Amino acid sequence: MVHHNHVRWRPPVGDVVKINYDGAIFSEEGRAGLGVVCRNSEGVVIASLSEQIPLPATITQVEALAARRAAVFAVDIGISSAVLEGDSVIVYRDLSNTEPSLAPHGHIIQDVKLLASSFSCITFSHTRRQENGVTHALARRAINSPNQNVLLDNMPPDILHVALADIASLV
Repeated sequence: MVHHNHVRWRPPVGDVVKINYDGAIFSEEGRAGLGVVCRNSEGVVIASLSEQIPLPATITQVEALAARRAAVFAVDIGISSAVLEGDSVIVYRDLSNTEPSLAPHGHIIQDVKLLASSFSCITFSHTRRQENGVTHALARRAINSPNQNVLLDNMPPDILHVALADIASLV
């Protein structure tokens, strides 16, 4: 019998809120989905968001838009100290770079960097896809509703099991 290591979400330290984001593409519909979840150091969901948008030209633009949506969402709900984490290496590198990005998604990256000044403390982080399951599920869920879905202190019941698996791995 082969045992696989289950890779799960890692919590932030102290009073920092981890804001995970992800994007999903629905090519046939010409749409994309954005998913965001904000959790504290115990893994408790502070807020979640699922939003459908018109399909951008590239997957990296979708991921950059998800990062921007996550930053705007965090500011809107009053988060001041955060780790902004996604699974796109390109977006992470561009956010971490002090030089402006000249890529097609560079203007979106610049928006996120400007939004970063709204936080008392913010860091950017990269995670593997396997550790970003909740936001991927939220982004995929966006195709079911043309409206933005925001839940404070909660997340959609059909995704809750994914978040609970993350918390169970913390024990």
